Amino acid sequence: MKTFTIAAALAVLSTSVVADNCIGGLSYCSSSLLKKGNYAAQINQALILAHQTNPEDADKALFFCEGGSNGNIVFTTPCAHGCLDGGAGNTDYCAA
Repeated sequence: MKTFTIAAALAVLSTSVVADNCIGGLSYCSSSLLKKGNYAAQINQALILAHQTNPEDADKALFFCEGGSNGNIVFTTPCAHGCLDGGAGNTDYCAA
């Protein structure tokens, strides 16, 4: 009985820490991606591929979600005045 209880508890805990992937076709601020899951490495890689070498670029950048099983992203554009969260299910955008 104890084994079943422990296994059930572990199953519940493991499902609560699963990160979400971005939704294909939407754009995301780096902060939104980091809230969804472990996107730090993908953000860094996307910036490197786009030749964006300024460390501040990560905080003021917009990424397009290509989707897929890993929630692939590509750098879209820097946001000079910051990046704004469009809300759940909506695309993020650069501040004017």
